[in-house]
Amino acid sequence: MSLIPAPVSCERQEGFFAITASTCVAAQGGAISEASKLIEVLEPAMGFRLGQVERPVDTDCIELKIDSSLRAGLGGEGYELTVSGRVVNLRAADSAGLFYGVQTLRQLLPAAACGKKKVEGIQWTVPCVRITDHPRFAWRGLLIDPARHFIPVSDVERYLDVMALHKFNRLQIHFTDDQGWRIEIKKYPRLTGIGAGMDFSALQAKDQTNGPKAGGFYTQDQIRHLVRYAAERHITIVPEIEMPAHTGAAIVSYPEIGLYPEKLNALPVEKRWRAHEGVLAPRPETVLFMQNVLTEVMDLFPGTHIHIGGDEANIDHWRKSAGMQALIRELKLKDEAELHSWFIRQMDAFLTSRGRQLVGWDEILQGGLAAGAVVMSWRGEEGGITAARAGHDVVMAPTSHTYFDYYQGPAEKEPKAIGGLIPLEKVYAYEPIPSALNADQARHVLGGQAQLWGEFIATQEHRMYMTYPRAAAMAEVLWSPKTSRSYDPFLKRLTDHLLRLKTTEVNYRPL
Repeated sequence: MSLIPAPVSCERQEGFFAITASTCVAAQGGAISEASKLIEVLEPAMGFRLGQVERPVDTDCIELKIDSSLRAGLGGEGYELTVSGRVVNLRAADSAGLFYGVQTLRQLLPAAACGKKKVEGIQWTVPCVRITDHPRFAWRGLLIDPARHFIPVSDVERYLDVMALHKFNRLQIHFTDDQGWRIEIKKYPRLTGIGAGMDFSALQAKDQTNGPKAGGFYTQDQIRHLVRYAAERHITIVPEIEMPAHTGAAIVSYPEIGLYPEKLNALPVEKRWRAHEGVLAPRPETVLFMQNVLTEVMDLFPGTHIHIGGDEANIDHWRKSAGMQALIRELKLKDEAELHSWFIRQMDAFLTSRGRQLVGWDEILQGGLAAGAVVMSWRGEEGGITAARAGHDVVMAPTSHTYFDYYQGPAEKEPKAIGGLIPLEKVYAYEPIPSALNADQARHVLGGQAQLWGEFIATQEHRMYMTYPRAAAMAEVLWSPKTSRSYDPFLKRLTDHLLRLKTTEVNYRPL
């Protein structure tokens, strides 16, 4: 059986269960919605719709059941799946566990079951098994970057669909950067009116008037739709609103939040894109501006975590600014690094007061870490180690293993990438808990995340090519027990799993 990610325990038994047009799906209470999703996802390929009933029968039945007694052993995302020749029993403590059990059931079926078109001449059989399963880590994430190249809503939906099959539960969306602002903020309409009108390719081009129109943004209604769409697949969207750096699109739109507003205001909009410093001026008015932005963001995203970036701030610009030097003196700070930390703390306190938790890249450690912050460690593991030792939660996301915008093979044979080399085997070899942490410190490692930065990724075809099959390896790193992971057996299972990706029309990179 080619299950990815590999379950905690899987015992193969004799025989098969056959799904036919007479098979029913039984569910009550909290299991009903997950039963409906199972029926919906199987119908296109099978060409018939399974009946849904409240009470299970003794044969030809798939039962989904919420059983709170399983929580102690399996948590909210674990499940037990038993398949006999007569019935299928799927139990979990919560609906998320049922959903993940359904993904396993889909993978036990022939690969054609993952398709969207009716397939003739296939027996829809499931091997008899006993599976007990639960994830190793709570944070199992991917990142996409519409700030550099806008990603249409339908493409985000498709990305979420394939994530769900692999049991990912976080999608971080990098909504803002120097090259574009992609989320509607009603209080500041110029953020999309101006800031959404460019992208990475257009800014690199000498002639910005030819070719397809750059940019784009998500309306708040579209954001709400995507949040619901993800939640139906038990995926939480984590919004990232970059600050104080990677803010060029915002500064182009509202020069008063930048260092030298008079300089930008003197330029026509089309000239501003190459003239800004890309870092905010953290005056009180700017702090309020960004907090107002976060207020609307929190209204759109119900999840606990709000990512504010915090990385790659060229604080040398603050060193050269008389205004910023005066602000440092006024706030009684030592230097620019402390000003960066002061700014992050304003956002941390603001989010905390509203019941949310700030997430930032590991640069938020400089000058002292804000009290409630979660560190996403990308410049290696040191930031994560420092944060975990200090009692802060950590998501591991180092460039060494998790940057999917890096090449997968020889550059001359691959589509354009940003650089570096991270082949499939290296992703699979990653261990999210650094050996430098003791057991108590290791508990602060929430999990890991793979990043797909979008500078050179303008299409869904390219996006999927860079994501899969490396994301299949990352899914197993984050879900399966460390002791059961082995690359050669994974590769054998992956060979079969690629048939599912082909059926779902994912443009994966061939092995």
